[in-house]
This record gives sequence, C-alpha cells and structure tokens, in this order.
Amino acid sequence: MKVSKHSVLVFCTLSIACFLLLRTANAQNAEIGIKTVVIDAGHGGHDAGAVGRIYKEKDINLDVALQLGKLIGENCPDVKVVYTRKTDVFIGLAERGDIANKAKGDLFISIHVNSVGSSTPSGVSAYVLGVDQTGKNLSEAMKENDVIALEDDYSAKYEGYKPGSAESFIIFSLMQYAHQSQSYLLADMVQRQFTSQTKMKDRGVRQAGFLVLWKTAMPSILAEFGFISNPAEEKFIGSKQGRQTYARCLFNAFSEYKVRCEGRGTRIVLDEPQPSDEERDAAQPAEPEEVAAPADDALAASADERIVYRVQIASSDRKLPKNSASFGEYRGQVREHVAGGKYKYCVGEASSYREALSLQTRVRRKIGDAFLVAFLGDEPIPLSEARRRRP
Repeated sequence: MKVSKHSVLVFCTLSIACFLLLRTANAQNAEIGIKTVVIDAGHGGHDAGAVGRIYKEKDINLDVALQLGKLIGENCPDVKVVYTRKTDVFIGLAERGDIANKAKGDLFISIHVNSVGSSTPSGVSAYVLGVDQTGKNLSEAMKENDVIALEDDYSAKYEGYKPGSAESFIIFSLMQYAHQSQSYLLADMVQRQFTSQTKMKDRGVRQAGFLVLWKTAMPSILAEFGFISNPAEEKFIGSKQGRQTYARCLFNAFSEYKVRCEGRGTRIVLDEPQPSDEERDAAQPAEPEEVAAPADDALAASADERIVYRVQIASSDRKLPKNSASFGEYRGQVREHVAGGKYKYCVGEASSYREALSLQTRVRRKIGDAFLVAFLGDEPIPLSEARRRRP
C-alpha cells in the first residue's frame, strides 16, 4: 500500500501532539516560579543577521540583551540571568537551546530585529513557536532558520530538519506545544509594551517555526523590534534611545509576566530613562557664582524630599479631559504628564514605597492593570532610582 507524505506528516503530528498533551498535564502540576531567565542575542560572529544601511542586527541584538540583563539584575535580584552570548561570537541555534536547558531556565527571550527585501514594511512583532495556519510567517521563520547551514553537520544536529522544508518545519513547531500558552502570555505582554512605548506599527503576536525556540524546555519567545530594512526604523532601533526602549519594553513585560505567574510581588514598570548628571550639566549653563543658596532651609528642599509615588491608570496618544469616562471612578481626580510622546494619567500620591504599594492595591481593585510610577518634583523618574533615594 502506498503511503503519501501527507499521511506520514499527519501521523507524526498526532503522535507528537498526544505526547505533548501528557507532558503539559505533568508540567501544570509543577510550581511556577521565575528563578532563571535566559536572554538570547540573535546571530553573532560571522552571522551578522540582517544588515541595514548603517547597523548590523547582531550588534543591536547583543546591546539590547546586555541592557535587559542589567535591568533584571538591578530590579529583580532574586532572578538569575543567563546569556547565550555576551560577546560577538557565533552560537548555533540548537546550542542556544542547550544553554537554556542546562541553566534550567524558566524563561527564554530571543532578541532580534526584522528585515525584508523591501524598505516599505515596518512594525514590531513577537513570536511563539507554533504552526502558522495561514503561511504568512513561513518565509520569516525559514529565513532565520537557514543560518543552520553555517553550522557543521547540521542535518544530524537538527535531527532531520531540512532548510526550506515546510513538512519538517511543522513537526518541529509542535515541540513547544507544552509551553505554548505561557509563551503566548509573555509574547502578548511584550507586544503591548512595544506598541505603548513606540509609534511603530503593531504586527501582532504570531506563531512560526523558529528553530532557536525548538529545543528550549521552557516558555520561549522571539521578539522582532522593527525593520532594519526600513531606513526610518533602522535609524531609531539602532540609536541609543531605540535600544534602551527595546530593553525597557522587554523588562516591563518580564516583570508583569513574573508577577502574574508567581501570584505575588509587585510589578515594576520602568519609564523612559532620565539624562545622567553629566548630560544635564552639558545641556544647561553653569549657575552664576553670585546666586546664593536660599537662607531658609525649609525652602531648600532636597531632591529626596521631592520624590513621590503615584499610580498610573491610563495612557493615550491624545490629550484626554480629566473627567473622561476612560478614568472610571477616578474621573476628575487624575494628574496628567507627558512622557515618550504620550499623555499619561495618574491618581493618588505617596511619599514612601510602602505607602505606594498600599495605594496601588486600592487602585487595582478598580483598575486591574494600574501600576506605580515615581516622580522627582514633576518629572517622572525610574522606579528603581526613586527606591534608592526614598525607600
């Protein structure tokens, strides 16, 4: 009896799915906790990734990965950070997954920027490993996967995966099924950060068969922050501000995911970084020597005394009236400030972090995704800086 390739594919698919359903049931019994996060800077070494007019993808990816790891280390000291690479070296796709598994990672984040043959496409997207039912993401995944041809003996290492083969692509996509729901949760959080922190087009959360996600035995995502093939987006994503924005978006999503999975702790949201003291000094003229400090100490409040915490309940591309229905029960009570080109609205005020957490709890009873922000006077500052100055 002649057996078609399609029949073999269906049988393999069903067999793998049944196995992974059992694996999922067992995994759900394990306690969820984020103790180790593995950060993967895509490409490296002789694999430059996508190359734009100014920047190379491998360099952007590595810079963002190191920034993200630093943010996690500073704000989540209970989490161990593992990198698949910390320098400009080539690491095979399967080896990246092996690094994550040996580290017993609880989360895998692969950092990339997008590219196509045209300068028109734009936008941000986040991927999970899965079967793309429409076929729209097939070319993007295969393009990333084709770098295995740079590895020695890739046919044995990837257990039969053939570059350009849709059949092996689909089978390998099923291997992350046990972690798909958690992966999708993180990818959705990343995508919401991308679209709220930038004006780039929202390309959504997608499924595709990226081999770099295949061997990771943990929730895993691949992030694509803009198109290096688009000159306008390349200029932004390659800049210092763009790379900081990318890392900050990933951290904010990670913090939200960690709190959601563990069911405890406080979500940390980092806002746009403020200029350093050196940058402030360079941007402002020196104060004339004849200007004396105020004699009244009460009028010369220190920076620490002017730090306050508030709870952000809304953000908008356009200015909203203070009595907008968008604020629910907090209509007429909001404070407005502008950051990152967006109008942001906060309620309440606390002078200490402990009081702020209590305030956040009360506000979240009405608005579930509300979160803390900190201010130095009227200027927003990173929450981590506020906690160092006024715990």
